[in-house]
Amino acid sequence: MRGREPEWRIVTRLLREARKGGGGTLLVEGEPGTGKSLLLSEAAAHAARQGLVAITGQAERLGEFVPLAPLLKALDEPPVREFLEEDDAPAEWRDPRLHLLERLRARLEIRASTRPVLVALDDLQWADRDTLAALRTLHWELAGAPVVWLLARDIGACRAGPGGAHDEARRLFDILERHGAARVVLGPLTEADVAAVAEDVLGAAPPPEVPALAAQTGGNPFLLTELLTGLREEGAVEIAGGRARLLSTEPPGRVHALVRRMLDGLDCDTRRLVETAAVLGRSFTAEDAAELMGTTPAALLPAFEEALEEGVLTTAGEALEFRHELVWRAVVAGLPASLRTALHHQIGEILLDRGGSAVRAASHLVEGARPGDARTLGGLDRAVREVLGSSPDAAADLAVQAVRLSDPADPSRPERVVTAIQATAEAGRLDEAERLARAALAGPVSGEAAAAVRCGLACALFMDGRAGQAVAEARAALREPGLPGHLRDRATLALLCGLAGEPGAREAETEAEREAEREAEAILLSPEGRGDTLVVGALTALATIRWESGHLADGLRLAREAVRHTATPSTGERPEPYQGDRAGADGAGAEPRADGQGGGSSFGERLACPRLTLASILADARCLDEARALLGEAGEEAGNGAWAGPAAVRARVELIAGRLDEAAARARTALDLSRGRGAFGTLASSVIAAVSLRRGDLRAASAHAPPHRTHGAARTGPEQGRAPETPEETAPVHARCALIAAQVAEARDGPVAAAKLLAHLYADAGQARRALVADPDAASWLARTALAAGDRPGAEAAVAAAEDLAAGNPGFPAVEAAARHARGLLDDDPDALGAAGEEGADPWARASAAEDLGAALAARGDRQAAVRGLDRALSCYERSGSVRDAARVRRRLRRMGVRHRHWATAERPVSGWGSLTDTERAVARLVTQGWTNRQVADQMFISAHTVAFHLRQIFRKLGVGSRVELTRLALEHPHTPSEDAPHG
Repeated sequence: MRGREPEWRIVTRLLREARKGGGGTLLVEGEPGTGKSLLLSEAAAHAARQGLVAITGQAERLGEFVPLAPLLKALDEPPVREFLEEDDAPAEWRDPRLHLLERLRARLEIRASTRPVLVALDDLQWADRDTLAALRTLHWELAGAPVVWLLARDIGACRAGPGGAHDEARRLFDILERHGAARVVLGPLTEADVAAVAEDVLGAAPPPEVPALAAQTGGNPFLLTELLTGLREEGAVEIAGGRARLLSTEPPGRVHALVRRMLDGLDCDTRRLVETAAVLGRSFTAEDAAELMGTTPAALLPAFEEALEEGVLTTAGEALEFRHELVWRAVVAGLPASLRTALHHQIGEILLDRGGSAVRAASHLVEGARPGDARTLGGLDRAVREVLGSSPDAAADLAVQAVRLSDPADPSRPERVVTAIQATAEAGRLDEAERLARAALAGPVSGEAAAAVRCGLACALFMDGRAGQAVAEARAALREPGLPGHLRDRATLALLCGLAGEPGAREAETEAEREAEREAEAILLSPEGRGDTLVVGALTALATIRWESGHLADGLRLAREAVRHTATPSTGERPEPYQGDRAGADGAGAEPRADGQGGGSSFGERLACPRLTLASILADARCLDEARALLGEAGEEAGNGAWAGPAAVRARVELIAGRLDEAAARARTALDLSRGRGAFGTLASSVIAAVSLRRGDLRAASAHAPPHRTHGAARTGPEQGRAPETPEETAPVHARCALIAAQVAEARDGPVAAAKLLAHLYADAGQARRALVADPDAASWLARTALAAGDRPGAEAAVAAAEDLAAGNPGFPAVEAAARHARGLLDDDPDALGAAGEEGADPWARASAAEDLGAALAARGDRQAAVRGLDRALSCYERSGSVRDAARVRRRLRRMGVRHRHWATAERPVSGWGSLTDTERAVARLVTQGWTNRQVADQMFISAHTVAFHLRQIFRKLGVGSRVELTRLALEHPHTPSEDAPHG
């Protein structure tokens, strides 16, 4: 009775009351297979064991034509005619049914006079009206007798129109409930019940796929049991170590046999309807089914009624639906493959003939595909254009399928290849996009088609962070003679983006950058005949170059101009042409929209990323609210939720704002969407590394820190290894990412190691300036790290770069405050540090300046002022969740004799992993990574003696005696990043 414990408790309570001389009624309802019959059967057996008289029976499908049949059979009485002949009714009884009822009541009363009675009647939805009326009367007349009534009916079946036995049974149940009967509906099994049933059937702990399988059965106990039993019988279940593992989730033969029996019991027309409609999908409309079968819904009405009555179908709003997914899948699988293909093709043709969206037809066209069929391919082409803006993954699947179905000689095939490259690239499937392009270029292809393919390949390579290869493909495309205007624009845009690189990617001025700048300026000076997208790309590239070279006002102005020049995301309306009309005779200014509907953005605008570029610049400038608003528009600009760009930049915005949980969540989303590839994957990883570092999770910080071109610092602590990457495969490392990699190195290996990684920044003012544009707050960290490494000239160079950037860009408070902070740190100037703490453009910058101020004042002996500064820093760090920084400040305060309570009491068990405090967990995790007590102490800003104390407590609570045993236990307990945070 898995999952039916509450109902069983009602049954046992009623039987106990019957043994005491009382009675009662339980009304049981449910869909077929939910366990009604099993409940009644178990109740009858239990009643017999308890000494009750168990009377059981059920109504049959055609039993409504035999009056009182369920009751007569239950009481083991002869048929109606023989029953009457035994003792004819008195002459004054004109209606023999009254005599029958009286005889039934008397016989029940006689049986109940000796022992309590249980009457269990099943399938009352099929009972005749006389039986239902008799039950109503007997229920009242035997109310004082020790009789328990257990009545069940199926609510899955239904009939059209009122007045049938189903309707009468429902009315009887309503009346009995109003007069005190208990009523229960057996619903789907809960997840826990499903797991219990699975363990019973499989004989082992259930595998993780069981909940999904249960969903296919709708939680129906009978179907679930049949499914699992079939899988076990067919060897699709493997038992190892007391746990079951599924080798297949396809419906087994036992389920197919069950569905065949169900279909065999249907009328021929109903079976044909069910099998044909199954190909439409689990859910379908009566109109679609009728059109597929070449008839009308009215003509199919009897078949629909039977399918609903038998519980095969159910209603779902305006549509019809197979009641159970498992049954639907088995019906479809039972059709011959050739017939399924033909039906899918027919459905696709019908849906295309209706006009409108081709999306509904697309899946059927793919399933019923016929290579070279022009109509099928045209439908797939339409569907790809319709869904590309909203679901690039689905569009990619359709586009790739269209390429496979195209004849090599089809003149439309190259265009389909280009569309497939675009769709797979937008879906983040960059390897697949490259394979499609390389395969197309390896075959016979015209010059113009090759140029189009190379443009798509260049875009995919650029999105993958391989700017150099993207430039090579764009140049090759531009070498093709006689290119149409839109193709030349597209190739030029790819060249521009490749030359300029991603925002923040360049570490030094290069010839490529100068070429990009010249190309962009030429486009903007003579925009006539250029497409809108190319002009936007030129503005964006020039904005990026100017901003990252330290010309902040100019970069910001150009980025705003690029955004103003794009379409409004929600409407797709284009602005006035840039510096005059560019639409030439060849229509170059009318590049098709990527989504095929005029809204959203073209793939070129996605490549140029105007709103995303402006949002990134605003984040650098610490204009965070405006950046958030732009990122919302950038998501609309993308036209779908599969682009990693907005999530990655938003993660960085939230990191700057000190909202570490939000930053980590956004970064993980971007990492998933980018598949860890390209600049946005690198940016997302760097955000996770920064968040992990601030929380004190050095293992996660090391694992996510972007690789740096400079290696060689000695590493004394454990770290997560990385596979070597060749230069052409390595995405350009943003300056901000390089800084985070160095910060992780400083935390792990000390300031000397970090200073070595950033030697190029200390030695080259231009590169330092670029790094500080990306992260102004890094100026003080660079100076502090150089000083700690004994490199005062390096610190002076970092401060000079910050001051040079601030002097050349008045009106940018973040840059000015960062320069003041760095100078105050270098000169040990409390006034400058205090001003920086007040003027800092983000919470972490203000906290860092306050911490440096406290340290400077403490060195001067001004204890009271130093404590105030450190307390302020501690408060800022704690509010943002920067627990590692907070731990460092607490150590400073402890050394000054100030201790702050920072732990919370919690109810914990006395032993086991759950008994460990947060600090003990953090110590345990670091120890199991191979750290010595001294290294753990350095990371948590506590003493080695304190680490040893915590370790003794850990060993005692876990009942272990060595680090090896502790490591084994730790591997069995997955942890969250917060567990590794220092709490010292």
